[in-house]
Amino acid sequence: MIRTETRLQYANGYLDLGMTKEAAQELDSIEDKENFLNEYLSSHIRLHLGTRKWKRMEQASKRLAELEPKNPYGWVNWAYALRERNQIKEAMSVAETGLEFVPEEAVLWFNFACYSSLLGEVEDASQRLDEAVRLDKAFEAEAVDDADLDNLWQWIRSKENA
Repeated sequence: MIRTETRLQYANGYLDLGMTKEAAQELDSIEDKENFLNEYLSSHIRLHLGTRKWKRMEQASKRLAELEPKNPYGWVNWAYALRERNQIKEAMSVAETGLEFVPEEAVLWFNFACYSSLLGEVEDASQRLDEAVRLDKAFEAEAVDDADLDNLWQWIRSKENA
């Protein structure tokens, strides 16, 4: 019998190679889910992200966030899955709640800025983007090409032209 840790390693290896069918088979064969639930859920989140199964990703991410609220992976992916299902207000709420547990998580701040921009809350988006960049300078370059921030950039340009 193959140990659970080994199956999780296999599944993640398959996911690294883009082999989602094989990863799913490994995850489906795990019997000892309860003792490795966080790792199991994290692998499922990666699988659902790779296969673009947003509802399943949302469910696994929500469960991970509930089990391990100080782990940003659950919050980030739960909010992202909601965003991909065009549930922007819900995604923003999840990001905001996640920041209560992991306030120094730059990805959550960046995504929070994106959701705010999508909802037309451009001043809030600007402040949240500033916080993401303060925590991780890489988001400055990332922000330039992110279409979710288009409303923010239009607002900034209109202020400059006024």
